[in-house]
Amino acid sequence: MWMLGAFLAGLFLIVRELIPLLQARASGVVYTKGHARRRVVRVEEPERFAALCRGRFKAMGLGALIIAVVFAWLVVNVILTLPGAALPAT
Repeated sequence: MWMLGAFLAGLFLIVRELIPLLQARASGVVYTKGHARRRVVRVEEPERFAALCRGRFKAMGLGALIIAVVFAWLVVNVILTLPGAALPAT
């Protein structure tokens, strides 16, 4: 059951950053994070715009890592439950 919760948490962390990133790339306007959100336009500040988009992309990494761990755990458990795939007794 924890795997489902971890998968949904990872998906949430990805989508939370992906939607604003896609909107920024389409419109050319990105907003900074935090209490005092500032608008950054791609035409006026291309370096800062690129840095903020890169930061949003990097922020999706934790969600992707969580999902990768969940899938790895699932694959290991499926392989171990196959007939004849039990670990040898030592």
